[in-house]
Amino acid sequence: MANFWYQNIHLTRGIATIIVLAVFYVVFKLVFEEKYITKILDPQRRYYVSKSFYFFYILINIFAFWAIWLEDLQSLVLGFGLVAAAFTLTMQDVAKNFVGGLSLFFNRIYRVGDRIEIGSKKGDVIDIDIFYTTIMEINEWVSGEQPTGRLSIIPNSYVLSNTTNNYTKDFNFLWDEITFPITYSSDWKAARTLIINAISQETRMLEELAEKEISNMERKYFLSRGSMNAEVFVSLTDNWIELTARYVTPVRQRRMVRNKISQKILEDIEISENIKIASQTIDIVGFPKEHST
Repeated sequence: MANFWYQNIHLTRGIATIIVLAVFYVVFKLVFEEKYITKILDPQRRYYVSKSFYFFYILINIFAFWAIWLEDLQSLVLGFGLVAAAFTLTMQDVAKNFVGGLSLFFNRIYRVGDRIEIGSKKGDVIDIDIFYTTIMEINEWVSGEQPTGRLSIIPNSYVLSNTTNNYTKDFNFLWDEITFPITYSSDWKAARTLIINAISQETRMLEELAEKEISNMERKYFLSRGSMNAEVFVSLTDNWIELTARYVTPVRQRRMVRNKISQKILEDIEISENIKIASQTIDIVGFPKEHST
């Protein structure tokens, strides 16, 4: 109608753009998002479906805009290439973040809910956007790998130039260690048995869950399986016998599990008569002679 009354190609294309964008908005935002995405019960699946629809919605709007305003396919490809080249040259950091975002989307280096360490930052991923990743920071002034409450915004380009440690990809457990020093006069064999029994009581169910997950990992990776059972290693120092306990623990429960095990071991040692915790000591073997003046 605009072309019939005004014979203006720009007005026609402008009205066509408005109509197309409005149709896309109704289809993607009102129909798919309201009728389908909001009814997905699993939060993680709902998040990823929503993000996928959002990326597709942006891309299809961009291509529709180019298709309406450019006269032929060759101009579309040429124009897109020129814009991409100019974008890359003038905004290299933004381009790297965009490429990093695509790498995260297709390669699944980490996902929302994973605990990662990248660069100098460590935390739980709570959002992955086109250009940035948002994590709930852990450590810093808080010990025990627990959240600080601070959100860290990390450029997606970091995955292209930094090593990324993923604590929860395919395996939600890690191995932790606690060291107990006992005196040389203590019964170290009894202490070793005491520690293993205390750890087994707290981690027996965790060991079974870890065993299942590592069995699944063996189907995907070439993996040398480690022992899931608690172990205690003995070493000698100048001052005491050092007993180092190694056990498996969920990534996000490391501090709680360590606390339970430590309390259980201390309680058992308190009622034991032949096991004593050692501490740093200094033996004075003599005093310098006093010289009279």
